[in-house]
Formats: sequence, structure tokens, C-alpha cells
Amino acid sequence: MEPVTHLAAGLLTAQALRARLGNPRGLTALCAVAATCPDLDVVVRWINPEYFLLYHRGLTHSLFALPFLALLLAWAARRLGAKVPLWTGFLAAALSLAGHLFLDVVTAFGTQLFAPFSDARVSVEGLYVIDPFFTLSLLALAFLARAKSGRPEQRRTRLAILGLGLLVLYPAFGVALRLDMQARYQELLARRGQAFDHVAVTPDALAPYYWKVVVENGPDMLVTTANPLDIAAPYPVQHLKRADRAELRRLGKEASIFGTFAWFAEFPYAETAPAPEGEHATRFGDASFLNSGPVLRALHGDSPVFAEFTAILDSAGRLTSWRDGRGRTHPVTHPALPGGGLQRPSF
Repeated sequence: MEPVTHLAAGLLTAQALRARLGNPRGLTALCAVAATCPDLDVVVRWINPEYFLLYHRGLTHSLFALPFLALLLAWAARRLGAKVPLWTGFLAAALSLAGHLFLDVVTAFGTQLFAPFSDARVSVEGLYVIDPFFTLSLLALAFLARAKSGRPEQRRTRLAILGLGLLVLYPAFGVALRLDMQARYQELLARRGQAFDHVAVTPDALAPYYWKVVVENGPDMLVTTANPLDIAAPYPVQHLKRADRAELRRLGKEASIFGTFAWFAEFPYAETAPAPEGEHATRFGDASFLNSGPVLRALHGDSPVFAEFTAILDSAGRLTSWRDGRGRTHPVTHPALPGGGLQRPSF
């Protein structure tokens, strides 16, 4: 989830705890920092585009790290002058961190909840990563709960609890709607006599109205849009070819980004891309992040999507270089570690 929603969740947590904890100075700042600090791992994006796939929503977003982060934040808050008792601050920080993890789990990127013991990415996909209605509603309730315009403390606490209830129930509604739409879309394809191996529905911009639909059938992949009011409404369809994960892992032995992408991508696809004379290129992407819906296509058109990488090969099929989603070319000068993917902790 984007940072503003995380911040709103932290403010609501602080206000819900304020009266019960005796209104200690520094509680709001502690909860706000705890609710947003796991995303400090985004700095790895500027080091290497591969690191972002490997380590964003990794250890700082894990259940294992949560108590250690909470204790560190509570201790740091006291050192910086907050009047929050250590174990009270630990509780407040832990609840705020848990809210961050929850909000990330209900989006499509996936969260390594069990790192460093497992690199499995947990995602139940009930929300799009930016949801204006959801975020503005949380911010409004946080503001009303904090404002002292004649409201008794008990009423302001109830407003904060209402906001935390919305934080849980709105994504839960999204998950239930997604599962319902997935079943309805499978029924639609069956009525049309259209073969499929797998149908997945994921949130798109302006969900819960727009949803991305990925249909896999043998080597083919179709990506389109659906809405819950009219499951059969016509939307543009993108025809793609499913990527061969074994081929990605083979390329990963020459440039680790492709082995990492084989691990990361939920719906990898491959398509021919422009290449220098005498070479050929294949662009790999994840259909989970395609600009397929009406909103994203209106805003970004066919611009590169998130997690898109192009392999450039010579006539013998050897990797000579690769391009990232920003169009930067990375020469391949030496093979990567055996097995593909960067060296990461053994889970």
C-alpha cells in the first residue's frame, strides 16, 4: 500500500490507544513512524532494480522482525523525549507495524511474512495499491478522531476504532468480491465454450469497480478487465504468450535478474522486443502489473510496466545484455551464480 494509507492507519491506532494509555506525549509520532517505517526497504530500488524484487516487503515486513522493530522503535522514542513507557510503546508500535503488514498483504505485490525462514510471498489481493476512497476515508476518520472541537474523548476513541474497523472490513470485502468475480468469470467462459486452464482476478485502479482478469490456456494468456455490475461487459483484451520459467532460470545463470524474475512473477509473459542488428530480444513482464484497465491505460498508455525486463541474445542464444523497465541497458560480462537469482539467504 502507498505511504499515506499506512500513515492514516498509524494515526488511527494512536488515537484508539490514547485514552487507555493515559494520553502519553509522543504516542502519535511513535505510531506514525511504526506504521510507515517498514517501507524504508524501498531504498534498495536505487541500488539495483533486482534488489527491489528480492528485498522490498522482505525482512522489514516479516512477523519475525516485527517484535524486534517494535522494541527498537519504543526505545528510540523514549531516547528522543517521548513520555511513553517502554512496554506501552512496544505495544503501540507492534500494533502499528501489524497494520502495515496487513495492508500490504491485501495488495498484489506480495509480502514475505515468514522471512528469513521462507521467501514465500503472501497476498490475498483485496485492494489496489492506491485506493483514493479508502485512503481519504481513513484520513477523514483520523482527523475527526484527533480534532478537539468539542468532542468528548470517548467519542473520538470510537471514531478511531471505526476507522480501524474500516481498515479491516474494506479489504475483506474486496477479497470476497474478488473470489466471487473469479467464480462468475469462470462460469462466463464456460457458457461461451472458451477453454481455460486458470482464471485469476486481481484488483485494478478504482477497484472494487475495475478488476483485472488473467486467463491462462496452454501457452496463451489473455488479460482484460471486468466489473462486478456486468461481468460480461466488453473491455479491450491483450493477447500474450506465457513465459517459460525454465527459460527464465536458464537466462538467470547468465544474468541473475531473470532467475529472480522467475521466482517473483505470478503471471510471467514473454513477447518479442526490438534488438540491435544480428541479435534478438525477448521482453518479459508480469501480467499482474500490466497497464490493462481503463484508468491505467488512460494515464500511462503502453509505457513500461513494473517488473519488466528484456533479454538481448546473440544468434547462438547467449545473453549479451538486458534492459530494465526504464530502458537502461546492462551488459552481461560474466555469468551469475549457479541456479539463477542473486545469492540470498537460504530459507
